[in-house]
Amino acid sequence: MIHFALDFGNSRVKCYAQGPQFLGAFAYSSQDWDREVLRIMSEYARGDSYIIGISSVNPGMDQQFAQLLDDQACTTVRTKTLLIESGMIDFSNISGMGEDRMHGLFGALQLTSSPLMTIDCGTAITYNVLNEEGVCLGGAILPGFTTMYSTLASITKGVPLLAPQPTQEIIGTNTQDAIHAGISTAISGAINRCINAYPTYTILMLGGDAESIKAILDDSTQKRVIYAPDCIARGIFAALQLKD
Repeated sequence: MIHFALDFGNSRVKCYAQGPQFLGAFAYSSQDWDREVLRIMSEYARGDSYIIGISSVNPGMDQQFAQLLDDQACTTVRTKTLLIESGMIDFSNISGMGEDRMHGLFGALQLTSSPLMTIDCGTAITYNVLNEEGVCLGGAILPGFTTMYSTLASITKGVPLLAPQPTQEIIGTNTQDAIHAGISTAISGAINRCINAYPTYTILMLGGDAESIKAILDDSTQKRVIYAPDCIARGIFAALQLKD
């Protein structure tokens, strides 16, 4: 049985084959994104049956995709329940945590041991903290790198919409450079404060903007950060193995 993982985020879905092997990211704004995801998996499976593990923070999109699967030789599993039932992470004191954050922590445990923190750098940036006893302490959520640029331009008169540009500069001598400096400084300052609060924790960074955000951190903080872009997929696949 071939395993696939689908990570439905806010703006796109990421598709992985067991490994994990990254097969592609598909923006919901693209026409027939759902059919393209199904095509990629069907070609990879080559007629074999397969099971799809799903993590989703976007129910509308994962339900749209599910409608294509009626005549396919596959099974879908929302792996959130499996990872919770495993008991490897105690979420009992947490409410409302997104599936992506939960799978990211579960995937991190496949790479290292607790205590640890995941920093997921997508549409939103989330910090997610797991102590040495395997208890999830919670986390924090702030606007993502790209989100900050688009939001600033949309609600501030006279501020242009810029392509995100990471920088370690803290000031700029023109409007564009000042925006780049301000956003990078805000994000790096928030991340540094959170990381410094847990000096003995392993830090794993994932998400579409992870490389850009890692570049704005100071050298000492960069050395503490492990780049783990497929953490959520690892969590999905680990949960699927529990089902087997």
